[in-house]
This record gives sequence, structure tokens and C-alpha cells, in this order.
Amino acid sequence: GIEKGIEKYSKILMPILILLLLVLIIRSVTLPGAGAGLAFYLKPDFSKLSAEGILAALGQAFFSLSLGMGCMITYGSYLKKDQDIPANSYWIAGADTGIALLAGLAIFPAVFAFGLEPGAGPGLTFITVPAVFASMGAIGHFFGILFFILLTVAAITSAISLLEVVCAYFIDEVKWNRKKAAWIMGIIIFLLGVPSSLGQGVWSSIDLNPYEINIFVEEATSTLLIRNNKIISLDDSETAFINK
Repeated sequence: GIEKGIEKYSKILMPILILLLLVLIIRSVTLPGAGAGLAFYLKPDFSKLSAEGILAALGQAFFSLSLGMGCMITYGSYLKKDQDIPANSYWIAGADTGIALLAGLAIFPAVFAFGLEPGAGPGLTFITVPAVFASMGAIGHFFGILFFILLTVAAITSAISLLEVVCAYFIDEVKWNRKKAAWIMGIIIFLLGVPSSLGQGVWSSIDLNPYEINIFVEEATSTLLIRNNKIISLDDSETAFINK
């Protein structure tokens, strides 16, 4: 389950990942040439800010916080009645933003120190982080292996948290047991995710007019979710609890 599964292990492993991130930051900002990276990261040029950039930032925020996916609603249903929902929301948004800022401090100074392209995207993590750990000598190899193991665990726990959304539906509505729901829906989602993941690689040339295959999957799932969205009517007690 959630409490005895990803929650239990995340409480131990994620703080270790944050500690390794702090180690990365210390090493990254002390590299020769790191100052240019800090200036690039911490001194914004508002003249280059555009509507497209704002929308991209909002999209990243929605994705990072798992908004609009049913994830927050599903996990919110597991909260105890005495939980302060607004306070929890502030903590979640604050922690998410804080970790993102720390990741930037670990990445961008190293990008400039090693002469890499800062606009290379998420792939920078797999270029700059190994380079930073390699610059630490033998101990860096140990930290590097541990960091990417923990990063993999973080990715898996995120995937499981999203799987819980569909599993919760089949457990509550269809009365499947958790093991059956997890296996069946996990396999189905994995198979459906293959075209989308390969759409940026070997299947990038496949067009499903008028969309490329990865855009088609995104549009199809978005349309499906919107059309099947249900407006839930809350009674007075539930509304009062949410607005508390």
C-alpha cells in the first residue's frame, strides 16, 4: 500500500537524496568558472520574458505538482479529518519549489564550469552531475552511484503515486483487490506509455495526421480525461471542511 510502501521508504531515502544534492551544490559552486553559472541562474533578464515563457513555466509547475492528474484528489481522500489542507498545500508547493531551486544551484554552475550548453534541457542532469562527481575523485564515484540509485527510486515512487489514481478507482468502484489493480493497470499503462516514450526517439518520424505520435498520445489522453470528467457535488459539511 501507500503508507507501508512508498511513504515508508521515501521518508528515509529522499532526505539522503537531498543531502547528496547539497554535496553537489557545494562542489558545483566551488568549480573554476562557476561564477558565470551562478550569474546566469540568479540574475534574470526580464527583457527576454515572454508569454510563451510564462506558459512554459506554468506548465512545468502544474506537471511538477501533479495538478490536473487526479493525484492530489486521490491522496487528499486519504487525509485524516483534522489535517489542515491549506497548510499542507503551502508545504507541498514550498518544498517543490525549494528542491527545484537547489537543483538549479547544483546544475548551472557546473554547466558553465565545464563549458556545456545551458539550454540543453533535462538531459543536463545526466551530463553535469557525473562530471561534478568525477571531479571529486574516488569518493565521487561512490556518491555518483548512490545519487543515481536514489534518483531512480524517486522516479519510481513518482510513477507509483500516479498509478495509485487509477488503482484507487478500480479498488473502490470495481472492488478489485490492490494487488490485482496494481498489476493489471501497471501493465496497461506501461504498454500505453511505450508509443509516447519512443515518440522522441525511434518513432519520431511516425505521423498520425495531423500529430506526431507523442503529441497524438498527449492529445488523445487529454481529450479522454476531459470528456469523462465528473463534477462532484459536495454537501455542506464537505465544503466547510475544504474551506477550513
